[in-house]
Parts: sequence; structure tokens; C-alpha cells
Amino acid sequence: MGQYIGVDLHQKTTFITRINERGKVLEQVNLRSEPEILQSFLQKQPASSQVVVEASGHWYRFYELIEDRFPDLVLAHPLKTKAIASAKIKTGKIDSGILAQLLRADLVPQSYVPTREIRDLREVLRYRASLVRLRT
Repeated sequence: MGQYIGVDLHQKTTFITRINERGKVLEQVNLRSEPEILQSFLQKQPASSQVVVEASGHWYRFYELIEDRFPDLVLAHPLKTKAIASAKIKTGKIDSGILAQLLRADLVPQSYVPTREIRDLREVLRYRASLVRLRT
């Protein structure tokens, strides 16, 4: 039985919607965006579940947190997702539900997920750029 998990990730809170293969909402939770809390919640989910998260400033930490359990995490392109599922009211509950439904229908416009080596190199370059900014 396939389950689809839509994650609306923000700096302080994360809203997660879990639906079944028929599109019925099984669970919706609002969690603090702390690694231990998110990992604990997702460890309880079936390993056969598919997970989608919108590309934002925090996606790579989330990805590294769960990539061992859910290696096929789908990274949604934010602008293209907005074009497909535009809503007048935007809340974490609505956004995570839309992401889960798009994943179920295989309609998620995906973003590129770089390899671990490239992500590590980018992190070093970001750190160097911040040091140069401080220096100047």
C-alpha cells in the first residue's frame, strides 16, 4: 500500500500531510523544524512511502536527515509547482496537502538534486563567501 507524504518545510515549523494511494488524508501534523523531531516522525512512516518537499533554503538539511530511509525524495521546483497548484489561501496545511496530491498523481515538477559531493562543495563555497563578505 503506497503512501505519499507532502512536507511544507519552514525555518521554525514544518507541516506534514500523509495520504494513501486513493488520495484520502491519513494524517496532518504541524511539527517544530528540529532534526530530532522530524526524523522521529518520519522513522515511524512506512519505508515504501514517497516523500516530496519544495525546494527552499532548508531542503538540503531535511534531505540529508532522511535520505537513508527515503532515498527517492522528490524535490519540487517552487515556481513550477506554484503554476500548477496556485491557491488563493496559502497555509502549511494546504501546501503540504497539495504537494502530497501532486506526488500521488506524478505531477510534481522536479528540481535537480545534486550529489553528496557537490552539496558538500557548495557548502564550503558558501562558507568561504560569507568569510569574504565579513572581511570586506
